[in-house]
Amino acid sequence: MSLLERVRTTVTATRGTVDALREQPQPLRVWVGGAVAVAVPWLVIVALAVLVWAVTPGSDSPWTQVIGVGSAGWFLGTGGAVGVDGVVVGVVPLLVWGSAAWFTAYQLRHVSAHTGEVSRRLLPGFLGGYAVAAALAALLTFAGPVRPTLAGLLGVLSVPLVASGVVVLLDDEDLADRLPPWVDRAIRPTAWGLVALAGLGGLLLLVMVVVRWPTVTSLDAAVGAHGAGALGLVVGQLLFVPDLAVWALSFIAGPGFQVAAGGTVSVSGAAPGLLPMIPLLGVVPSDGHYPAWVTLVVLLPVAVGGLVGWHAVRQWTRLARWQDMARTVGVAVVAVDLAVLGAALLSSGPAGSVRMAHLGPDPWAVAGALLVEMALGAALSVAGHAISSWARP
Repeated sequence: MSLLERVRTTVTATRGTVDALREQPQPLRVWVGGAVAVAVPWLVIVALAVLVWAVTPGSDSPWTQVIGVGSAGWFLGTGGAVGVDGVVVGVVPLLVWGSAAWFTAYQLRHVSAHTGEVSRRLLPGFLGGYAVAAALAALLTFAGPVRPTLAGLLGVLSVPLVASGVVVLLDDEDLADRLPPWVDRAIRPTAWGLVALAGLGGLLLLVMVVVRWPTVTSLDAAVGAHGAGALGLVVGQLLFVPDLAVWALSFIAGPGFQVAAGGTVSVSGAAPGLLPMIPLLGVVPSDGHYPAWVTLVVLLPVAVGGLVGWHAVRQWTRLARWQDMARTVGVAVVAVDLAVLGAALLSSGPAGSVRMAHLGPDPWAVAGALLVEMALGAALSVAGHAISSWARP
């Protein structure tokens, strides 16, 4: 070997060593990335609380107390219940939760890109940084009157766990290669099912807003909020619009939901009871019994199950084994149902005491009804595909 070749070999080996060192995960950056996933949403919520405090005339609360209330708002928005003077609030604004989960997933991908390491290997440090920052936010709530409950401290972990799970599932090619093909091919049908169910809930909510708009406006006039109070009321209600879409989906599925204790709104009729003076709750139907044909709305989740089954079967060729097709359909249906269960758990819970001890649907009843309905639709779709395949020459 010539001297020039030896130099080239040494330079190449050195470059490879440097590149390998650069690609090694940097623990501090990973921990900071997890902390930033908490800090940015926390800063946004605290800034909104400070803004409302600043523009509210006659407010004599110290700014430290406002930061404590904003910190408690971050806990509520990310899946945790909070309490004040023995009153627990546990209905999570899904819009805030979804935004926090999206930013957490973005932050994990950002850290993964800068360290050159797959996201799965960064999870211990990333989640550790998230937990430390969440603990600091919990300490800041002591500056105000609102505290996260013990269940609330555990509930905030739903954001990083769901976000990191989605990132790992979608971005980790090594993990994807180890997954059974019938699991990997269930991702797209699951997405279609979630979009379809979200569309059904959103459409019904939009219809109710249009139909009940006079009631909504009359409640808003009765509240009589002005200036910053009116702006805060509007923003606060908009944050809970996705929650009402989940309530609408629970109506379509059959079990329905409740707003006041002892009240119910389902396909058989509405008896909501005495509702709080919140304009957005004017979309809840008034007392009355519905005709029998309204029950047919439960066929809509059956149609969604058929859509999921159709997309699942399309992931395979005609020569594929029917067992693999069935597994893909089953995984997709269960994944959609688990997502709905999670959304129902977040969008239901206490919002006070006595009459407001529980708002929203019964999460397990909704998930159970949807599982049966979608499984029926998926089975019919797969059976139809099998019959058409056998009929082909």
